[in-house]
Amino acid sequence: MKKLRIYGVCLLAICFMLFSCKDSGVLVKPKYSTTVFRGQRGETEVNAFNRKQAEREKSLAEEIEKAEQAVRMLEEQKKMFYSIDSTERIKEIDVQLDRLLARSQAIVKELNETDPFTAEGHEKTLRLAKELNDLLYTYVVPMGELISANKEIKNIAADISFDTGSSIINMEGKKMISVLLDSIKAEVLDWRKYLDHHNENIFSEEDYSTILIISGYSDKQGTGSEAARIQRNLELSDARAKAVAAEFEKQLKALGVAWKLSYRISYEGKGENLPPNQFDDNRKNNPNRRITTIRMVVGPKILLYNSGE
Repeated sequence: MKKLRIYGVCLLAICFMLFSCKDSGVLVKPKYSTTVFRGQRGETEVNAFNRKQAEREKSLAEEIEKAEQAVRMLEEQKKMFYSIDSTERIKEIDVQLDRLLARSQAIVKELNETDPFTAEGHEKTLRLAKELNDLLYTYVVPMGELISANKEIKNIAADISFDTGSSIINMEGKKMISVLLDSIKAEVLDWRKYLDHHNENIFSEEDYSTILIISGYSDKQGTGSEAARIQRNLELSDARAKAVAAEFEKQLKALGVAWKLSYRISYEGKGENLPPNQFDDNRKNNPNRRITTIRMVVGPKILLYNSGE
């Protein structure tokens, strides 16, 4: 996790606006004014007799606006997430986004159905307001960090990490993976600082998790028929992706329990398919295509939700 990604900064700025004091003027223009009470008998000036109900009315309106803002934030996050190639998306993020969006939409619906003029309605507003506050700070804003991380691609050059035609990872390749492992540890430390800063008790005993998607690619070199060449390059790219995954797993296990870090690694050979962010220059011998790509995210395990696991 970068210390401050642009997207994360934007989300935090939005949340700051959401939780500023009621009369600061930074919220979307409220549906109800503090000087006007739009009760069941029509609009009237706020006075000593209706002030309490007027405040309840305004509180409900502001919570509806907050909930609608959360929905908009999540919809923007989904757009950002779906800009990533479908084969490179980390599915746990997708599951979490769907879950958060569904709950935020449900909160909007519940608030719109709430009667602010009764004690029961006011209690319901307060309960949903607390849930919404937790939802925003505990899940919605941090999810922006995970999506930004999913968009980032780390490359391991096959020419440096493997001998020609080999799937056995060499010492230089292992060093490159060690560097990436250091970045995982740095992200765990950054998450700890983030959570300490926000005083989120829900994370106090939480483990961390990292998810890696490893894809192997090849150029178009090879002898024999085109079909035979494509198949050999597919097998080589798969074997190299598997070797990178195995080395990651070996080094992650060596971290031990001290980091409280679980992991899930998947790999796949893509053969002669074009790697992300590369253009086909029609060269058979193109080193930019002889790579293994890695997408990875690190975060509190609770954020990387997967079917309740």
